[in-house]
Amino acid sequence: MSVRAGVLREGRGRCAPRLVSLVSLVSLVATAAGCGGSGGPSGPPPERAALAAGTVARVGQEEVHEGTVSRIATSQRIDATAARDLAIRDALFASEARSRGASNDPDLDRRVSAALARRLLHQLLAEADRLGPVTDAELERVMARRWLELDRPEGFRTVHAVVRLAENADAATRSRAEVVARAIREAVLPVGKEARTIARPQATRPFEDVNDPIVASFRSAVDGVDKDGFEIVVEALAPVTADGRLVRPEGGMLVESFARAASALEARGDTSPLVPTSYGVHVIVLLERTPAQSVPLEERRRLVRDEVVWGRASAARSKLLEGLRRDVLVDRSAESLLALVPIER
Repeated sequence: MSVRAGVLREGRGRCAPRLVSLVSLVSLVATAAGCGGSGGPSGPPPERAALAAGTVARVGQEEVHEGTVSRIATSQRIDATAARDLAIRDALFASEARSRGASNDPDLDRRVSAALARRLLHQLLAEADRLGPVTDAELERVMARRWLELDRPEGFRTVHAVVRLAENADAATRSRAEVVARAIREAVLPVGKEARTIARPQATRPFEDVNDPIVASFRSAVDGVDKDGFEIVVEALAPVTADGRLVRPEGGMLVESFARAASALEARGDTSPLVPTSYGVHVIVLLERTPAQSVPLEERRRLVRDEVVWGRASAARSKLLEGLRRDVLVDRSAESLLALVPIER
């Protein structure tokens, strides 16, 4: 005998269980013990009886269902009769394996448990899909994460200098810092005018930070200002939205007062008035306004549907697991016992 793709090819003299029609839904009860050897007597004929809807055969206590036959026929590209034959033979051998104790293998138990767990997760996913279209609330939650891709506002790319100042600085110290910041603004005003005559280099990929020559000119102008003992920080920043979100894949936020001041600048080279924040006093020069990009609402729903369905299934999984964990008991000495478990590496 040889086994190939789940099919047992029987030699001459072996008895094969007689099959029944899918349409008639009658029972076939067969046992391996009823088959004689080569030239021996055949076993008793299979019993026939009405079965429950959807059940096409019964082998001992094993039932063969229409869905099983359909899946076998589809996956192996065979007709329903041949598929039913395979399902019945699998059931026969499975029953015999259990009678011989083959099902008592711990490794088999683990594999069966893992397969059942995966099957349950697939069912949860199917149930989540049947809940219907993406709701407004679900879309809003996804948009909070994917706004950069689906609904990106206009951004404002800047270079700035900040005179660092503690939030609890006294009035005299704050006044000195503002004097330094005004000197910085005067020093960078010509840089802003220069920026209007020099186009910003074009990026070759989305969100790329190119080497804008105005940044070097800005830094050089700031370096020439008397700092009066204050720390001065110069930074070229990613575009920021009017509400403070940084327009870049890694995200981030800027303080609202800075973002508002940046969004008030209209053209490349425009210079802000002094902008106080919790970090100190800033002077900002606009380098570029990045355009808004928005995907139509219904297209957004289509694009986020898979993510929403997975989110629904994940939430159902977590809720189910939380309820099931109430039935878990762990021995108090489990940690010490687990430390003794041999693990192959």
